[in-house]
Amino acid sequence: MQWEEVKDHYPSQWVLIEAIDATSQFNKRIVEEISIVDSFNEDSKEALKKYIQLHRANKDRELYVVHTSREHLEIEEKIWTGIRANP
Repeated sequence: MQWEEVKDHYPSQWVLIEAIDATSQFNKRIVEEISIVDSFNEDSKEALKKYIQLHRANKDRELYVVHTSREHLEIEEKIWTGIRANP
């Protein structure tokens, strides 16, 4: 599914998506193919809770929480440096 289709199927909702096909360009993540993991009417807290739960279970999945009111799916990449502790 592409972002335009997601917006049509889930208008004015928070969605938890997984990037199926994505590349990086100029510090931005370009997501070509999306899978919907879950949708949430207007409850961003529940969406984030679900994201955290799934991310802890499998850190290799490329998951994002976004609102479908966004015209374009723009994801900025951030490079984390330093030491991380395991939770």
